[in-house]
Amino acid sequence: MDAMAVFGFFAFIMVLTLWSKVQRLERLLRGNGIRPVGSKDLARRLAGLTGRTVILTVYNNDWSAGGLVCRIVDTDEVWTLVLADEGKKREREMLIRLDDVKSVKEA
Repeated sequence: MDAMAVFGFFAFIMVLTLWSKVQRLERLLRGNGIRPVGSKDLARRLAGLTGRTVILTVYNNDWSAGGLVCRIVDTDEVWTLVLADEGKKREREMLIRLDDVKSVKEA
């Protein structure tokens, strides 16, 4: 039984190591312009949300995620055009690359 516990702990550490390597490789692919297959699905999903207010979680330059409340204006296969709220009746038009979008939630 004790050998199985050691094996389980070792397997858990290996899974964590491999997961971090996969995440790093996905970031490298996005940074080099090689898109994963999922971005086409994201483009279709955002095209269906055109005109609605959503919360986009995007990667910043330091690869941390930040939320953005915005209204989707237009979407193609690589970019999405959004209007982000800036306060009292002010909106900023932003063009966001789909590779930088981490998640989408309807507001």
